[in-house]
Amino acid sequence: MIVMSKTAATLLLSLAGSASMLRVHGFVVKEPPMPFKWPIVGTLPDFFARGGVGRLRQIYEEMYSEFGNVYGMSPMGKDQLIVCDPYVFDTVLRKEGKYPIGGSEEATTFADYYKETNNTMGIKSISRGPEWKEWRKALEPDMYVAWASYLPMIADTASKISKVAGYEVTERKNVAFIDFISRSAFDMFTAVMYGESPQTTDSRVADPTDIEFVQASQTAFDLTGELIANPLAKVFGTDTYQSFKVNMDKVFNLGWEVAEEYVAQVQQKPKVKVKEEDAGKCPVTAVKNKMPFVERLLNRGEMSTNDIKSISGPMQMAGVDTTVSDIWTSLSGSYSSESSCLACSSNTSRYKPFFYTPTLSSTIDICHELAVSEPASNPDVQTKLAEELKAVLNGVDVTSLVQMNSLPYLKACIRESHRLTPTAPVLAKRLEENIEVVVDDIVYKAQAGQRIMLNLRAFPIDPIFVDKPTIYKPERFLKDAVEARKGTPSEIIDHPSFADPFGRGKRRCLGSNIAMAEMIVLAARMIQDWEITLVDPSDANKWKPKQKLMLKADPYPAMKLVPRG
Repeated sequence: MIVMSKTAATLLLSLAGSASMLRVHGFVVKEPPMPFKWPIVGTLPDFFARGGVGRLRQIYEEMYSEFGNVYGMSPMGKDQLIVCDPYVFDTVLRKEGKYPIGGSEEATTFADYYKETNNTMGIKSISRGPEWKEWRKALEPDMYVAWASYLPMIADTASKISKVAGYEVTERKNVAFIDFISRSAFDMFTAVMYGESPQTTDSRVADPTDIEFVQASQTAFDLTGELIANPLAKVFGTDTYQSFKVNMDKVFNLGWEVAEEYVAQVQQKPKVKVKEEDAGKCPVTAVKNKMPFVERLLNRGEMSTNDIKSISGPMQMAGVDTTVSDIWTSLSGSYSSESSCLACSSNTSRYKPFFYTPTLSSTIDICHELAVSEPASNPDVQTKLAEELKAVLNGVDVTSLVQMNSLPYLKACIRESHRLTPTAPVLAKRLEENIEVVVDDIVYKAQAGQRIMLNLRAFPIDPIFVDKPTIYKPERFLKDAVEARKGTPSEIIDHPSFADPFGRGKRRCLGSNIAMAEMIVLAARMIQDWEITLVDPSDANKWKPKQKLMLKADPYPAMKLVPRG
């Protein structure tokens, strides 16, 4: 059958051999337009001629401009189909099946590492069959569903972070702001897992082993980006891959040690049965449960203690780098009112290693947008945000859903940050059956296993849909603005695929709810306490986006924190 999309594009999803149906409906089958496709290497020469991985975001923008809403790429002869209409991509997602293929399969560095180290839980997390379903089912109730119950732990940690922020970043200059946010993300997620923050943001009490963990996590993620861009590095056993393995070993071993100690402590306590209403389908009732995540897993009894220990390091690792980027851009995104934003440059597709939480990435993005890209270069945004926080919170922490839902301007800042600076320029999906995408009466075929991607650098920055798209303007996502564009072409920017960095479909990020909570709680606390500014205002135009596994500013401009009066 033919499914009509909201924007007049249609998507026909069928098994191979449906040519008769296509003829009945009068469709013309065509190859998607793409750069010249060479034997063996495909479109790779064109990709490198355009700047390669370092300009990935710009490449997707250029391809949209040159080829339109549907086009192809074929790196090393592996055909890809790129669409720009999110409603077309929706119908692809609806064909995922019972065991959808996850993007983590394409991050072969993690897959290979888990196989080499015989990490059963890691292998399950990146698989696509019943093993993945078993892994997801074991973690989902206490992570994805009961996320709101962790708000007090996150808020307590964020408060401790903010109290030392000025001392560490500005007064003593013990740590750069970018690294401070990395440690902040680690502290918050560790509090969720174990009920207590390691306080790596406070140099006076931080354990060097925890700092080593954060550094190893960041290094492993950065090297993953390099290895994805250059797969031959692993084939030839280069220093890059060996360094990746060394840092992954640190992550796994240090994580195992922490979990082992904590598990021993919990096992000495009377076992508490987790009630269904506390970790069930309603996040509101989950607030009743105050236990940290690992203790809940132990009490639930569905995973062995060794399996719980084996997930600790990778989960904490994901809670470091993936969260930082978005917190950073969101808090620093107020520095440039025009083109000096990350949105005008490169990025890469998102690969989810073991447990993916873009909190670190997202939190850095918020920081950057508020302090570098937009709010720090556009102080009006920070001022408006501080005024909202003062009116709603009046100095207290965000510890409830009611408070989170009472901060529309903060949420608009986060949403606008993602529009301008998504950590990936595309959402990618692969299906296990042949499909035919029909747009404007033209059929574009995709084979089973072929990557089908939604270009995030098309509609969200197209002046047809977004007024002054290079400007950071959170007001465009406030309720009145969203209502005003309903029924117009601009309404498409409110599509869920453009809303956040956590993916969509059945393999949406398991930690997405906690990640969003961490972003909101930390941003609310920090902006209440501090004005985030550039040390040198001229630095606003001196940095460039650099693509590693996720987009980062290079060099990251020096920040200072000024107490808010």
